[in-house]
Amino acid sequence: MGLFDAHVHLDFMTNAREVALDAADLGMELFANTVTPKGYVRTQELVGDLANVRVGLGLHPWWVGQADVNEFERLCTQTQWIGEVGLDFSPKRAHHQAQLEVFTRIANVCAHQGNKTVSIHSVRAAGAVLDVLEQTGCAESCRCIFHWFSGSTDQLWRAIRMGCWFSVNEMQASTRRAKEQLKLIPQDRLLFETDLPPREGEPFSAALIRDSLERAQKLVAAIRA
Repeated sequence: MGLFDAHVHLDFMTNAREVALDAADLGMELFANTVTPKGYVRTQELVGDLANVRVGLGLHPWWVGQADVNEFERLCTQTQWIGEVGLDFSPKRAHHQAQLEVFTRIANVCAHQGNKTVSIHSVRAAGAVLDVLEQTGCAESCRCIFHWFSGSTDQLWRAIRMGCWFSVNEMQASTRRAKEQLKLIPQDRLLFETDLPPREGEPFSAALIRDSLERAQKLVAAIRA
């Protein structure tokens, strides 16, 4: 396999299996993040048999209150791939305390079982995410990936010291903050992602995923040169 998309949403595509099969033909592996346990089950049924796809068990902070955290904990024993999970403390997102409680439960169960790859959403919450990962032991026992890291440079250094990974997409790599921070991430902990598609409920194509990954790689290479 030549390309790895560390954060993509096959669960949002109406032609997910076709995209996954075409991705294999193009030499791509996909970490297919989901946003609820039910979405994980559906996506696993659609593409879980394909060798180039890793389906992540997700409970996205936007769906806290609509998804069953007990079901997440039950399903967690079945997979090493977790995502999308995390915290979103932006003003337009409610239930910050409920998010924190759910993410702490998720980090605890991942830390206890160990050896998970966890893709983490973090908006205005990098410090809180790092606190949870540190307090639960998840950062030590699992591979924790900040998807589209947007925290401060001090928080980035803290995440690096804790052993976290980082997945970068082309839109993120075009921001001024990323241009400053991407030079700091160790090469062996830098991954590429697309976070595609931009909208839920539409068909998509593996070629668009490939093109987005390649553009992200070129942008990051130019920044780090």
